[in-house]
Amino acid sequence: MKTAEYYKRYNIIDMGLGFSAMIRNFVDGTKEKLHKKIMKDIDKIFSASNKDEFNAIHKAFCKWGVGNIMLAERKDKKGNIIKKSSPASYGQIAKTLDVVMKVSIYYSHLPNSVTSKKLRPLLNAAVDNQMMRMLKKDYKSEMLVWPKTVGEVDEEKYKKLQNIVCQFIIDKHNDQIIPVQFDDIYWKRLNR
Repeated sequence: MKTAEYYKRYNIIDMGLGFSAMIRNFVDGTKEKLHKKIMKDIDKIFSASNKDEFNAIHKAFCKWGVGNIMLAERKDKKGNIIKKSSPASYGQIAKTLDVVMKVSIYYSHLPNSVTSKKLRPLLNAAVDNQMMRMLKKDYKSEMLVWPKTVGEVDEEKYKKLQNIVCQFIIDKHNDQIIPVQFDDIYWKRLNR
């Protein structure tokens, strides 16, 4: 029989997936598939002792997602397919995981308060399209070709975006916030 702690974790991860706007872009059944994989990997994430370990776990999850998660086909109002189903991008998987980690670790303090406090600075910003446009204004030269959407973000661009977020935090917030707080602040400001 599963413990109360297991169900707490299960439900919080489910809430995190529900909180992510990315879920609606994936084929049916993806939420359950992602949930199962996150539940399998969550103890590895909780045991990360530094940014390099966290990033390695994050990268492995995203590579799994690119190989296993599909975007749903899109249809117009008449039912005509305007975009065929295709594999999810690294950025789409990363953003989904970043939102789930924000809900699980930053908001809900999983697995406990002490570990959560240690992990919060390791979490990445869940950067959306509006945030990318905002960052591009100040850091245009930092990326040769800026993605317009999260769907255009590959592994290299994802790393670069996270580095730009960190530079933005230093430049605009005197290094007084962490990346997971960046996306809370700017999601609210940019998505009114």
